[in-house]
Amino acid sequence: MTTKNKINLSIVVFLLLSLLLILFLISPLFSDIKKNSQELISQKKKMAILENEIRNVEEFKKDYQKIKPNLEKIETFFTNSEAPINFITFLENNSQDCGISIKIIPASMISASEDPWPAIGFTINTAGPFSNFLRFLEKLESSPYLIEVLNLNIRGLTEGELKLKDFEMFSLGDIQASFLVKVFTK
Repeated sequence: MTTKNKINLSIVVFLLLSLLLILFLISPLFSDIKKNSQELISQKKKMAILENEIRNVEEFKKDYQKIKPNLEKIETFFTNSEAPINFITFLENNSQDCGISIKIIPASMISASEDPWPAIGFTINTAGPFSNFLRFLEKLESSPYLIEVLNLNIRGLTEGELKLKDFEMFSLGDIQASFLVKVFTK
């Protein structure tokens, strides 16, 4: 073999070894570097998201302390659906304060789909002076409960009704009112 052939063979062997080195050592190294850098970028994104969520939780904790009294007040706007005793007591006390008689009858009510909360209904029958009835309605409107008056019927008491036992304490100028109230519940 000539020197030229030996040199050519050495070059070919060197090139083959270099190619094999690139294929089996350097190429996987670069692919590992690429994969690890993509994983690092992904981890940095996750870390940024977590840091943002931690900041949001900390801000919420601060905001919650500020709005906590209002949230507790909101809870009082709703009556208990299973035992609305506080609401009924409220109605009875206000009717006495306003000087009107009152009868409270639970009403079956189907909550409308547009209602934001469940509700219960009461039919309320009252009798007394008109000005006292208006004062009662005003107290009902400014009550601490979420209430919607659905219908209202008012009529004057007749002489025949004034002779009845239920209306003997009223006079001819007094009224009888009946209305349906929707009270939102928890």
